[in-house]
Amino acid sequence: MNSEGKASAEFGAFVKREQTAIAEEQVDWAKERQEWLGRLKELYERIESFLKGYIQAGEIKASLASYRDIELNEENIGSYSAAQMILKIGRQEITMTPVGTLLIGAKGRVEVVGPAGRTRLVLVNSESSGPTIKVSVHIGKTEAPPSETAPKETKWAWKIATSPPIIRYIDLTQESLFQALMEVANG
Repeated sequence: MNSEGKASAEFGAFVKREQTAIAEEQVDWAKERQEWLGRLKELYERIESFLKGYIQAGEIKASLASYRDIELNEENIGSYSAAQMILKIGRQEITMTPVGTLLIGAKGRVEVVGPAGRTRLVLVNSESSGPTIKVSVHIGKTEAPPSETAPKETKWAWKIATSPPIIRYIDLTQESLFQALMEVANG
C-alpha cells in the first residue's frame, strides 16, 4: 500500500473511532445545563440564607431585584442565560458571576468580584480539599486497565477556592462566605 493509501485508511479508521466515541458518550447537554442552573440557584439561595438577617434589616440589598441575566456560551451546551447575583453592602458592590459548568477540575465556577479583589466559588467533589491531577500512562496498550474499584457517585459541594499558586478548597459556610466578602470588598 502506498503512503497515500495508508493515510487514507488511517484517516478512515480515525473517523470511525470518533463516531464510535460520540455514540458511546450520548451526553444529554440540555440536562447538564439544567443541572448547572439548578445548582447555581441553590448556591444563591444558600448565600441569601447566610445573609438573611442583614437583608431583612435592609443593611444588604440582595433580592430578586439584585439579579441580572447574563449570557454564557459553552462548548456542546451552547448559549444560555444565567443569573448574576449582585450584593450591595453600603457603597460596596459585589458581583457573583457564573463562569460555566464545563470546566477542568470543577463542575461549576462563580467569580466573586468586589472593589478590592476577587475570589472563586467552585462546585467540586465534597470530599476534595484542593485540585488534584491524575496521570495514567499506558505503554503498548490500546485500552486502559480495569479500575481497581468501581467509581462511586460524586457528591458535589460549593467551596471557596484560594488564590494560586497553592489552591485549597474551603467549605462554604456562613463564616467563610463573610470572610470572602470582606476580602473582595476590602472590609
